[in-house]
Amino acid sequence: MEIKQSLISNNIWWNNQKINSEFLLGRKRNEFDEIIQKLEEKRISAIIGPRRVGKSTLIYQTIDYLLNVKKIEPKRILLFSGDDPSLFFDEDDKLSDVLEVYFDEILCEPMEKLTQKVYILIDEIHFIKNWQNFLKVYFDRKYNIKFIITGSSSVHLYKDSNESLLGRIENIYVLPLTFNQFLNFYQTYVQQEKDIEIPKFDFNKPEESFKKLEKLYYDKNLKIKIKSILAEYLIVGGYPEYFENRNLQLWQKRLAEDIISRGIYKDILTIYDIKNPDLLEKLMYYIAANNAQTFSYSNIAKDLKVDTTTIMNYIRYLKQAFLINILECYSTNMGKVIRMNKKLSVLDNGIKNSFLKRQTLDSQEEGKIIEGMMDFDIRLLTEKEGYGQYYYRDNKEEIDIILDRKIEVVPIEVKYVNQIKDNKMKSINKFIEENKDRKIGKTNYGIIVTKDTYQKQENLYYIPYWLFQI
Repeated sequence: MEIKQSLISNNIWWNNQKINSEFLLGRKRNEFDEIIQKLEEKRISAIIGPRRVGKSTLIYQTIDYLLNVKKIEPKRILLFSGDDPSLFFDEDDKLSDVLEVYFDEILCEPMEKLTQKVYILIDEIHFIKNWQNFLKVYFDRKYNIKFIITGSSSVHLYKDSNESLLGRIENIYVLPLTFNQFLNFYQTYVQQEKDIEIPKFDFNKPEESFKKLEKLYYDKNLKIKIKSILAEYLIVGGYPEYFENRNLQLWQKRLAEDIISRGIYKDILTIYDIKNPDLLEKLMYYIAANNAQTFSYSNIAKDLKVDTTTIMNYIRYLKQAFLINILECYSTNMGKVIRMNKKLSVLDNGIKNSFLKRQTLDSQEEGKIIEGMMDFDIRLLTEKEGYGQYYYRDNKEEIDIILDRKIEVVPIEVKYVNQIKDNKMKSINKFIEENKDRKIGKTNYGIIVTKDTYQKQENLYYIPYWLFQI
């Protein structure tokens, strides 16, 4: 199929001036608003996230917005995919060939003389050879074009583009749904009710945020509803496809075969020269079975009977593909940070349970999953705000998460049990006391993420996980 005909076939809104409803779904992710806010910015918008998390749906929802809200002329919106064989069959096919046909034969306007903006959306751009060099040229020539691109991981968009697109590209991370997002999707697709509004915790105003949650905490009907949905989320995780068919057995099969295996083999093996691909899956299973625990790379290497350098590289690949999370130990001594063990967790709890073939959870397993979910929630915040995320260990003192907001440091401890003993707060209280007088990065308060306890004791805020939205 020639390029022109392929583009006409894929961009159906050029003829019918609308997006077919099956591409739009009934719910927009929070990241949609972020994409819309950046539509008029000159920088390239890069939508980054693992496969099947909803990036393509966001692309179609963006086109729908351009057509119906911005009233953009349909032919000024171009979409194509980097893995479309009709456009990129071999390495000789270039990004410039596609754009040349679009501007010369479809839009019939020269690229350098555009009077009105053109929106070019490229899905899975990493499959196109030298894509970053072409985009750099178009960007630097200041053409009246807004580029929006997607990639399945930071591996794809950073391996070859760090220097060439420096200062020209801005990232929008689309990861599995947080519990708050899952809660709203559930309201739309299952209960068909309006969203449950839980205010986000403002780390700048902890006292004010804490008081806002009080009314919600004492609403018994609301608590029962939210905790019921949370129990489902703990098992199935945050991939939006789950709502297409809420059959747990089928869902875990899809996670294992499509998102995990293909994510590992397609998203990582296409970028790096992996000599032992089976090791990636073994490593994922190892982390899932010991979720939210600390490890030394050398011990993992010994257990899996490979060298330490290989383990270090493979763990880095899994993080860049948004399959796992890695926390360093918090310390003002960088030498200690490097020497200390790393805390590893699977990013999505549904993937973790699928690996372990687990369809029910005991209380201990729930606690570990909640700790991993908090790691994930904080990682989203740090990716967006440029904060630091760590765990803390000093002799026998341990704290699950340290959120380094630069202006202050917030210790966060997960105690997902029915009763919390005061002596279990020794480590976090000591940390606050030791860091309260620092000029930079001082600690003013701590947060205890609980199962159902809601209270304040001195400078510690106890907040149930189902109420703690960030």
